Amino acid sequence: MKTKRLLALVVVLMLAVVLAGAAAAEDKCPLCGMSISGNENTAFVVTMKTGEKTTYCCAHCGLWVMAKDKDKVESAQTRDFISGEWIDAAKAVYLFKSKAVPACNPSWIAFGSKKEAEMFKKGFGGKIYGYTDALKERVKHPEGMEM
Repeated sequence: MKTKRLLALVVVLMLAVVLAGAAAAEDKCPLCGMSISGNENTAFVVTMKTGEKTTYCCAHCGLWVMAKDKDKVESAQTRDFISGEWIDAAKAVYLFKSKAVPACNPSWIAFGSKKEAEMFKKGFGGKIYGYTDALKERVKHPEGMEM
């Protein structure tokens, strides 16, 4: 009887470790490995035509996937950096290479309006892109972060 209880306890503990590892893996950006927790205001979610949704830490990673897998992508949402609200990634305005680096480097920061991006740029520099031009610029740079 003690052996069965011990075996059951071992199985339960192993299952807990596996589930904890899976939860931790889901909290990481699949492209760069950065934690999604703490980067909620820069999150970027890509929905593929298959229905699969993947969350990336920021526009730096999300735009890479959008540009490289554009034929497989259904849609994407990103967070407006100022309000934190979800916005359509195709309608966002992006600030590239500002001095502010909230997630990946070089930074790609999404804004809900060009006015907000311009105001932020005054303080932190960078270059503003619309969605289509942001995709074209993003693929010119390495997949991962530049150190």
